[in-house]
Amino acid sequence: MANNSLDEARANAEWISVRDEIYQRISDSHSFVRAVFSGRRRNHQPNFDRIDVRPVRIKEELRVQVEFRNSDGVVTKNLSPSEFSALALLDSGFSHFLVESRAERLEVRLGKKGQLFRKLSRTFLEPEYEHDKKKKRFLEESDPYLIAVGISDSEGRVKPSMRDKYLQVEEFLKILETSMSAIAENQAPVRIIDLGCGHAYLTFAAFRFFQLKNRTENFIGVDVKSKTRERNEEIAKKLGIASEISFVDSAIAEYPVFEVDVVIALHACDTATDDALSWAIKANAKVILAAPCCHHNLHQQIKEKPDALTHVFQHGILAVRQVDLLTDALRAAILELVGFSADVFEFVSGDHTARNLMVRAIRVNAESNAQRRKAEKLREYRHTCALWGIKPALEERLELGGIPLSD
Repeated sequence: MANNSLDEARANAEWISVRDEIYQRISDSHSFVRAVFSGRRRNHQPNFDRIDVRPVRIKEELRVQVEFRNSDGVVTKNLSPSEFSALALLDSGFSHFLVESRAERLEVRLGKKGQLFRKLSRTFLEPEYEHDKKKKRFLEESDPYLIAVGISDSEGRVKPSMRDKYLQVEEFLKILETSMSAIAENQAPVRIIDLGCGHAYLTFAAFRFFQLKNRTENFIGVDVKSKTRERNEEIAKKLGIASEISFVDSAIAEYPVFEVDVVIALHACDTATDDALSWAIKANAKVILAAPCCHHNLHQQIKEKPDALTHVFQHGILAVRQVDLLTDALRAAILELVGFSADVFEFVSGDHTARNLMVRAIRVNAESNAQRRKAEKLREYRHTCALWGIKPALEERLELGGIPLSD
C-alpha cells in the first residue's frame, strides 16, 4: 500500500511539473503557435470533446483564443494568459495534450493508470495572430500555373473533377512553407528535386510558390516515363520557365545523386519511396517531404505475426493498415537515425485521397542528435525489426557509416 501511495505521489508531482510547462509554453507570446487538448482520462469526463488554443492579436494586444468544442458546436473566448490558466483546463479530464511552438512540439499523454508519456520534437512553425482569419490561398484558382497544368479551366476556375487535386496542392504548399525555416537564412537559389513527379502538379506548384516569394530556384522533376517528361516540358515552355525547370525520364534509383535543399516524393509507389528517401539522404537534403503509397515490401516479408496482434491479423483490412503504418514508422525511425527530425502526419483529409500520410524530415545539427539517444533509437528500431522478422527496403539501400543498422 505504501508503495502505491509513493508511486501515486511521484506521478502527481510529474504531472504538476509537465502541466506547469504546458502553461508556460502557452504563455510565451513570442513562440507559442497552437495547442490541442483532447481524449478522456480514465474515470474523468471533460465538459468538452476538444479544446483548441492559439495566440491572437486584438487591438495590438496578444491574447489566447480558446475554442471549446463538443457536439453542440464551438464556443470561442479570447483570454489573457492568466485568465486562461485560472480555468484549470489541463485538470478537467483530458488525456492528450499537444503544444506547438516556433521550434518545438510537445506531446503529452496520460495513461489509464496515470502514467505520463512525454515527447519533445523539433518544428519549424510560425504563429498566426489574425483574429478573423481569412482563408489563406497560396495559389488563387485563376493562377496561370493551375490553368497550365489543367487544374483550373481557361476562365480561371478549378474544374470540378480537379477540386481534390487543388486542395492537395494547397495543403502541400502549407507544409512546404512551414518547413522552409531550415533554409530560410540562405539566400542562394533553392535547389529542389521532385522524385517520381508524374504530371508535376506539385513540381509546378512548388516552383510558383518560390517564384511568388521572389526566391530564385533550380527545379528538376524526375519520372520514369518519357511521355510524362515530354508533357511537362511542353507546359514549362508555355509558361516561359523552360530554362529554370527541367524534367528527366529516369528511375529514381538510377538517377545520379547531387546536393539539393529540398526533396519531394509524393505517391512514389512501394519501394520507390525508399529509393527517394535514400537518394535524399545521400544528397544531404535539408528538407524531405514524402507521401508514400502502395506499401507491398513488408507485407511480402512478414511470415509470422506477433502474438499480441493475432486479433488484428484476423481481419484483412486491419492487417494491411497495420503493416502500412509499420512501414512508414520504420522509415521515420531510419531518418532520425541518420540525422533528421522526422514526423508522420495526415497532410490532407482522407475524404480527398486515401494516400494521405506525409513523412516530413528536417535535417538537424549533429550536436543536437545526442549519441545516447541515437543508441536508444537504434535499439528500438532493431527490436521492432526482430519482432516482425523484417528488413525494411530503406535500410538495404543505405550505407550509414558509423550507424550499423545491420549486425
